[in-house]
Amino acid sequence: MPEFAGKPYPLGRCREIRDTLYDRLVADLHAPSCETSAALRAFVQAGGIGRKIWGVLRESYFQNAMQFGPWYVDVSNDTVNPDKPQIEILPIEESGMVAVEDFFHFARIARSYWQCEVYANSVAPGIAALFPMICVNKSGAFWLAAGSDQMIAMTRSRNFRPALEFVERTPEPPEPLAHQMKARLARCAHDILSEKDDPREAIKARIAASSFEDEAYYRTCVDAFQAFQELSGA
Repeated sequence: MPEFAGKPYPLGRCREIRDTLYDRLVADLHAPSCETSAALRAFVQAGGIGRKIWGVLRESYFQNAMQFGPWYVDVSNDTVNPDKPQIEILPIEESGMVAVEDFFHFARIARSYWQCEVYANSVAPGIAALFPMICVNKSGAFWLAAGSDQMIAMTRSRNFRPALEFVERTPEPPEPLAHQMKARLARCAHDILSEKDDPREAIKARIAASSFEDEAYYRTCVDAFQAFQELSGA
């Protein structure tokens, strides 16, 4: 696997490693090859928890892991510090993983973990209700955030209020950065990315229209976000 953000493998590859192992495990559960797989399959079929999880680990960084019953299973434990064991298994309550509370919590971890600045998304107000953040790192790379199913679900479940609060209380990007981002947005063939409005007013309009319940709006925003991220190399 290639390096990530200038870091050698496995640094920064927790999601890819977790997803690969999870997919292999799911395939094995369909046709158990050992007693352990058979027991885990029986556990899940009986209603036991077996799922992928994501959150903030020990208030230091984002991490992808798995949960089986009351157990936290991290198969990419060495993707922040390569000197740590590759696998960590702990009772979930002792793992130190918590859900991201809101966009302010996400931004606080992003600033320290990714060493980046975080601004309100004023350049693509059409999708700011779902992606209200702009991140830019020390090398000048920039991207919209947060590309996480959990963060999207969080702001939709709270009627886009977390996104509105974030853009109301967070500075907009400096003009040189905004100019760069708008130039890249112009290369995306998504009409929603060409909308021009104050991000606060754009989100208020989406709240008034109950767009947090609109699956078509959700899909349009995600497709536009992914198109922009691909151009950003994020």
